[in-house]
Amino acid sequence: MTTDEELLAAADALREAVLVAGNGSTGTAVADWVAAGDAPAATDVETPDVSVVAVDAADADASADIESPGALLSVAVVAVPQRPSAGERRLLTALESTVDTVIVTTGDAPELTTAVEAFVSMVRDAGFVNVDLADARTVFEPVAQAALGIGESPGGTPGEAVEEAIAALPPGVETDTASGVLVDLRGGPSMSVGDVNDAVTAVREQVGTEAHVIWGGKVDEALSETVVVRLIAAGVDNVRAAPGDDCPRCDRGLFAYTLSGLPGLSCDTCGFGGVSTGRKKNSESS
Repeated sequence: MTTDEELLAAADALREAVLVAGNGSTGTAVADWVAAGDAPAATDVETPDVSVVAVDAADADASADIESPGALLSVAVVAVPQRPSAGERRLLTALESTVDTVIVTTGDAPELTTAVEAFVSMVRDAGFVNVDLADARTVFEPVAQAALGIGESPGGTPGEAVEEAIAALPPGVETDTASGVLVDLRGGPSMSVGDVNDAVTAVREQVGTEAHVIWGGKVDEALSETVVVRLIAAGVDNVRAAPGDDCPRCDRGLFAYTLSGLPGLSCDTCGFGGVSTGRKKNSESS
């Protein structure tokens, strides 16, 4: 039987297989911070298994010029503002052609750091059930964009932590379009298999019936009664705009409309449209 010490040693051996890099000044600072911390990643890997590039979409010097030297899986973790501009949305679209998947999160440098660390630890940390590189490739390689959210329940309720993680996704991300979800559950010594099942069930209620849900879990004694859920929904639609935001095609204002009871956005200037503004509700309202 493999001991915890052996699992940790195996994870440490993979440390240099994860390349973390930055794009733009904020992204570079985030990558350096992550590599200097406890995350199993480094900035100087010649033949990485995974390439993770940190990008702040609000950086004036951020670009879609990204290299992933021979990585089996390449992702860009991108922080976007609550109300991304047309230029920031164009950057997201451009990044999709340079990496396997763009993972979006909301916030600035601290939130971007947390998101990069979360992704790396999800696919590399040893736990009682592991999400590994093969799982990540299964979920991410077929899709262009994903979204990351982190939630917690101080009272140890998995469903509550999942709700918080879903709420932490960038505004407008519609989880019912997700083709797959990576779910990572962290809890104290009292966390049970039932808690894991509750978390996975709560996630399945937020996604389509065909979505591939892969989960992992780890006991962290420092969490005591707190349960933390980190999830990445893959195959989601682009980060959405709100009425009045710039059109991603012509930079003019977007207008709201309703068709068959569903809200959407369109641009009267260039005809851009068909953008849903809704998010699937939980099972109580479905």
